[in-house]
Amino acid sequence: MKITANQITALRIVLLPLPLFLIYGDAISRVAALLILSVLGLTDYLDGLMARKYGITSLGRLLDPIADKIFVAVTLVPLADLGILPMWIVWPIFFREFLVTEMRRFMTPDKKGLRVTELAKIKTTLQMIGVGLILLTNTFPDKTVTISFLAGLFLATVFLAIAIYSKGGQLTSRMKTALLLEAAGFFIAVVLPARQVELTYGIIVLAVTLISGAQYVAASLPGLWQRGPEALLDLVLSLLIPLLALALLPFAPEKAHLLVVLVLAVEFAAQGIDMWAVQEGKTDISLYKKRYFAPSLVVLMLGMLAAQQGIDAAATAYLVLCSAGSLIYLVVDILIHKELFTQGEFFQ
Repeated sequence: MKITANQITALRIVLLPLPLFLIYGDAISRVAALLILSVLGLTDYLDGLMARKYGITSLGRLLDPIADKIFVAVTLVPLADLGILPMWIVWPIFFREFLVTEMRRFMTPDKKGLRVTELAKIKTTLQMIGVGLILLTNTFPDKTVTISFLAGLFLATVFLAIAIYSKGGQLTSRMKTALLLEAAGFFIAVVLPARQVELTYGIIVLAVTLISGAQYVAASLPGLWQRGPEALLDLVLSLLIPLLALALLPFAPEKAHLLVVLVLAVEFAAQGIDMWAVQEGKTDISLYKKRYFAPSLVVLMLGMLAAQQGIDAAATAYLVLCSAGSLIYLVVDILIHKELFTQGEFFQ
């Protein structure tokens, strides 16, 4: 049987929990996590090549961005949980990811789909490489490994750029951006202390992520305003479940990061399925989650705080109920839209 791009993407999603656990181990475990993440990053490039060669399927359009976003979740949440990156860097990155996906879904009924920009493609690659460099620097704070890796990466890119230029007489904007970012990354690693290197890399990832998101917001916000307050309320409620779960991470007990990652991953998957359903003209059931489930969770947490149960108890209750409810919603979402998954595209 021929291996398809969709199968490679699905395998990447299945294997992503493994580095999540390894990041919390010793230096050897972290190196193993980095190697696995590197391989998974390469599969992202591989399935993209296969999809362009053999044709992009609607299932592939769903799975690939979900895999990319879960990749970010299983790497960034541990960095925040371990105190390697502050929440003011991590939280806005996820805000951008969930917001843009929701705006895509809102624009679909009007046939005004938001096209993926070149900067958004660079953003995804930068997120993957950036979190790897941050973890590498934190694991080996003398920076020797980070500097050596960046030097090798930069030289390899230079040789590739020379080969491309000698053949075609010009370089793509993506190649120029890669050279610029790699040179900047190398300079930062050489000049700054390890802790400042981690924060600077995080800020660069955040800046590119937000700038790429601003392009989508500028394109879709006029359409949302035209729909009135109800559409804006739905947009806010759609972001409530995952972003509040992430914000509660510092107040939750040990091991709570597993629930946070679960909520983020499941919500990314559910978002993708809901958008796919809207694109195919199917029923969008997300309204029930936004109008009833999300507010109920917030009311419950506020009630526990009012009863002086403590922020840690309220955070735990929210994360447990949120993860259970999100999983149930995802299962129902798949069952209702099962015809979308029975088109044979997994084997195409």
